[in-house]
Amino acid sequence: MYRILLILLLSVGFGNAYAQPQQVQMRKLQGYYYNGSDARLKSGVNCFVITEKKDYERHFGTGRGDMPDFEKNWILILVMPATKKDIFLDFNSVSMKAGNFIEVYCDFNKLRGKQLTYETNPLAVCMIPAFDNVNVVNFYEERKKGLELAAKIEVKH
Repeated sequence: MYRILLILLLSVGFGNAYAQPQQVQMRKLQGYYYNGSDARLKSGVNCFVITEKKDYERHFGTGRGDMPDFEKNWILILVMPATKKDIFLDFNSVSMKAGNFIEVYCDFNKLRGKQLTYETNPLAVCMIPAFDNVNVVNFYEERKKGLELAAKIEVKH
């Protein structure tokens, strides 16, 4: 009896350690503008995982009619400090969940054109399902030499 219970406990305990990666559904969102403070941003690309209404409002302001239900969804953000360069940031269509983390693959610093006549915050926003057992989101930049970890963000629950 104890041997069966021990085998059952060990198989359940090690099941998460060997979790197979699974694709995460990602929906890119349009019509967003960064409303936060540039003082909060470091130079280069900043990565955020938004799991609460107050963080959402800190980045995009209050009164938006399209606020997600954070019980069901999270918002991922790529944003840069204001610049006059025409820079395009993007999430690739595939991200993977394995165990307690999600991997997100991104394209950074794609120059689309020359200088703009105004300053803007390059921004990419997407929505993914919320996961109770995910504690970390790793953002990877795709480069010619391969993937490079850009940010490791701990998720607030």
